[in-house]
Amino acid sequence: MKKNSKGFTLAEMIIALFVLAILAVGALRLFVNARTVHWKAVDLDRAVFETNRMIEEFHINGRSLDERFAAYYDEEWKPAEKDGDSACYAIYGSMTPLSEKEKGLYHLDLRVVRLKPYPFEKENEAEIYSISSIIEDSTIWSENP
Repeated sequence: MKKNSKGFTLAEMIIALFVLAILAVGALRLFVNARTVHWKAVDLDRAVFETNRMIEEFHINGRSLDERFAAYYDEEWKPAEKDGDSACYAIYGSMTPLSEKEKGLYHLDLRVVRLKPYPFEKENEAEIYSISSIIEDSTIWSENP
């Protein structure tokens, strides 16, 4: 009597499911990594925009600040409270006179950090962007001697 076997055995099905599960985990990791890279790119874009806005504001308004300052933002990059749960980003800055000889010129350092870690990352306060700039206080030049 000839045995006619059609189909798969249970062992073959288990092995096939195991291989598919391994491939699915790899593909899922790729999607999660792609999403994290996308968030980092969007954060970098917004950080550059916000720091440029700050530099222009300091330059136009000629306002002098304390030596150190911080600005906090929520997920949508809208101003947020420092101690609130909504704060997700911070811009730390310092503004110092360039020298006694060059009055009206300030050295501005800005550092943008993400206060909460990205998915599957452990690093808190991950630096997104930093910039140093020389700011001119235009109010000095508009005064009459």
